Amino acid sequence: MDLLLMFKNILFLLYLNFKCEKVNGNTLDLTLCAGILPADLLEESIPKYGFLPSGVSVLYDTNSHAHAYRFSRNNVDLQFPVSKIFKNCLFFPDEFSIFFVIKHESVYDKKECILRIGNKNSTLVSIQFSRKYIIFTYNNRKVQYRNFALKDKKWHSIGFSVSSTDITMTTDCINKRRKRLKRKWPSILPLNNSTFQIASCAPRHGVTLGQIKDLIFIPGADAAVRACPPKTPQHRHLDNRLPAVPGRLIDIYRIGSPGPRWDDCTWTDVGNIAYDLHAKSLKVCVNGIWQHVTVNIQAPSKVPNLPRRLDYIDFHQDIRTPGPSIDVEVFTIKGEGIFAVFASSRPKKSRKKDISIIYKWRKKRFVFYQRMDTDAAQCWKFFTIDNNFFLAVANYGKASGVQSNSTIYKWHKRRKKFKEFQTILTWTARDFEHFVINDENYLAVTNYAKGASHKVDSEIYKWSTKLRRFELFQSLLTTGAYDWTYFQVNGYHFLAAAQAFDGFSTLIDSNIYVLQDKKFVLFQTIETNGATDVEFFKIGDSIFLAVANAYNYGPQNINKEQEYFTNSTIYKLDKGRRVFKTFQTIQTFSAVDWEFVTIGDEHFLIVSNAQNRALEGDHLTSIYKWRGVEKFVRVHQMDVLPNADWEIFTYKKDVYFLYSNAKGKTSQVLKAYFMPP
Repeated sequence: MDLLLMFKNILFLLYLNFKCEKVNGNTLDLTLCAGILPADLLEESIPKYGFLPSGVSVLYDTNSHAHAYRFSRNNVDLQFPVSKIFKNCLFFPDEFSIFFVIKHESVYDKKECILRIGNKNSTLVSIQFSRKYIIFTYNNRKVQYRNFALKDKKWHSIGFSVSSTDITMTTDCINKRRKRLKRKWPSILPLNNSTFQIASCAPRHGVTLGQIKDLIFIPGADAAVRACPPKTPQHRHLDNRLPAVPGRLIDIYRIGSPGPRWDDCTWTDVGNIAYDLHAKSLKVCVNGIWQHVTVNIQAPSKVPNLPRRLDYIDFHQDIRTPGPSIDVEVFTIKGEGIFAVFASSRPKKSRKKDISIIYKWRKKRFVFYQRMDTDAAQCWKFFTIDNNFFLAVANYGKASGVQSNSTIYKWHKRRKKFKEFQTILTWTARDFEHFVINDENYLAVTNYAKGASHKVDSEIYKWSTKLRRFELFQSLLTTGAYDWTYFQVNGYHFLAAAQAFDGFSTLIDSNIYVLQDKKFVLFQTIETNGATDVEFFKIGDSIFLAVANAYNYGPQNINKEQEYFTNSTIYKLDKGRRVFKTFQTIQTFSAVDWEFVTIGDEHFLIVSNAQNRALEGDHLTSIYKWRGVEKFVRVHQMDVLPNADWEIFTYKKDVYFLYSNAKGKTSQVLKAYFMPP
């Protein structure tokens, strides 16, 4: 039978050679199938927007903070023609790799099928598994591997790399099992109207009962080798990769240019596909660089050590602002006192010019000090350079995607007022972040949208000591960027970008960048849902990032149910694996800001509530307290006005909490009261 099939294929090839077929005016290369690009098979088979196919559902895994697909054994039938991936190809590639990310349930069918490629009469390639085996089938021949991985109800990455002589299965980038083929991979394997069948080997037959997050086809047999970092680098001082860890694939494949259009923010046209340990998915890593991280304990700002413990918080003062305020910045000028500036904007229909106001702390109250011209101000940032004091305001502008000027003001020491110093061209700016590296000053601005696109360069500026002004240092492509957060770990400098919206969905990744060779490059991606703030803090020897997820909009919430109820996430730096991992998930309502504060030896996190609708359960603002193995536990619920940003400051021995009102003209100062010694 095999000889007869081979004979038919030879005759078929000879016939095509004699015919010398043309495709688009060019001779078709029958021996090679060039130009194949990496493909997300789930994306090709399941519409990104609109209704899901019959038998397919989207699940949210709260433990791993991952979205994945589940399939019904009764009516799932996902398939599409191979011609969508293998363009102008007559034969199946003889070198390729397939990777998938799966979390399996405890009950197995006899055989479950991840993928089948073939037609009604024959199977070219399939991947199946049972309780005992993971089975790779090619041209009706089977290669079996013992199934040790898919039994613990956890996410795992499985990869198959195929060459003409062997097949290698890689599990979580740690276990590699290579088997030589008894017969070489067929050099001529006709496609013959074949299809990709996803999550089953036939309609309603052998359906995968677990959850699948990614299913990727990649040309080339060396993908797994490039995916996993070497166990022992040849030159350790040049090694810039993280060590291999379960569930991580790094720098799998270099996508050519132009590449396919992947899911916004998760996939880009140029870069290396990487497996992110936290998000549990194959992701794109810009430049393919993952820097070694060792832990440096950097003390956070503290309220002076008080011999009392926090008892409760009570109202202290109302502050009238020109309009709703989404940010407040508290700062101190030596010799002048404590100030607070609110980022306010008037309603769009108002004819009055936008202004923000600086208030000064006098006799334990904030009073009017200075009026500042702004344009829908989003954020204020105070910083000092060479004993000079500056305030930078990020202006949103008249509408989303419209060009505007954000302004840097400088303190006039004789007049004791802030005067305009420099303007920076921005696109729907959301945030400024100032930081210092090696005695050099930087100012980063997040641009939210440019025109109709939420993909826009966010800029990092560097202070020129010669020109005495900020000059452009680097541009980083971001998607709906809302917030920059700078932090330092053991001499390495990081910037975290909270990304909120890509134009279609709030379920997009946020990025963490690391400074390497005088440029910031992508270090890690974390899955977020309408992220608006990243808060860096440290407790003891542990380092954390808290992400505020504000809004749930898009295909993952097609019915638009409870859009403001989201899970906000706290990440902890895993020192051994050198990556931020999910530490705790907290259900929040319209959370746009986390604020960390240490009072005495107690640690607290305050989460904002920007909407504060008068409904039970969604109008309270919460304070969480660190309780060791219990993690963060809610200890206070405050019935206050809608709040978008929190600041904590001290005056003598008193501790005050200040928040900006996101929906009205009245912001408030609260005062902390302590238990008796």
